[in-house]
Amino acid sequence: MTSLIAAFLALVFAVNLAKLVLSQNEQICLPVPRDALGSLQSRGPQGLSGKRGIPGSQGPQGTKGNPGPPGQCQCDQRELVEMREVLTRLLPSLREEVCLAGVKSGKVRDDEMTASSIHTQSNYAAHEGRLDGERFWPPHSSKQQTPGEWLQVDLRTPTTVTGVVTQGGGAWWVTSFKILFGNSTNHLQVIQDVDGNDMIFQGNTDRTTHVQNLFPNPIKARLFRLIIVTFNVGISLRLDYLTC
Repeated sequence: MTSLIAAFLALVFAVNLAKLVLSQNEQICLPVPRDALGSLQSRGPQGLSGKRGIPGSQGPQGTKGNPGPPGQCQCDQRELVEMREVLTRLLPSLREEVCLAGVKSGKVRDDEMTASSIHTQSNYAAHEGRLDGERFWPPHSSKQQTPGEWLQVDLRTPTTVTGVVTQGGGAWWVTSFKILFGNSTNHLQVIQDVDGNDMIFQGNTDRTTHVQNLFPNPIKARLFRLIIVTFNVGISLRLDYLTC
């Protein structure tokens, strides 16, 4: 429980930092140039101060000088690049650690996972399509598989979902797909882009790697259906959804 809370706090920090860094093109400025810092660090220890003398009389105030040129900070683009790289690597793993909807963990029950068709062997049912599961979901046999097959998850109550994580299985994987959502199988709608076109998400390129696809906006719904558009040789799918 403690590790989960720590991971969540790390995710919140990383997300806020990402908003600060990734959403703007401002430079990261250092108050002191690196070479100046180096010269300061190379100095020897300073001796003790002597006894303060008697203050002298104050002289007349001098004339005000001309304003100097505007100051400039020392900017290091390398730190910005390094921070972007760290955030790019950190956010997906943290998001999966705390945001999965429950398909992988089993919180989503077997009967809450359905599909357009299932393989004739019982160990390849729809509920086998769980992220990182030992088995996976393939529809029909390899000779009958066509685009349009789907795997659906019922989250029981309307839940805010921000994306999906997909994975292949066996020797096959899904290379692109669409996502439908809704609160009833009779009223499902496809995720679309700003121009009103159905969004096609890019899937996997191998059978093991997790691929995250975030939705353009969070969606609150009970049912989420992944529809296959293209696949490699045959259809094999494991997945989970993201809730933050």
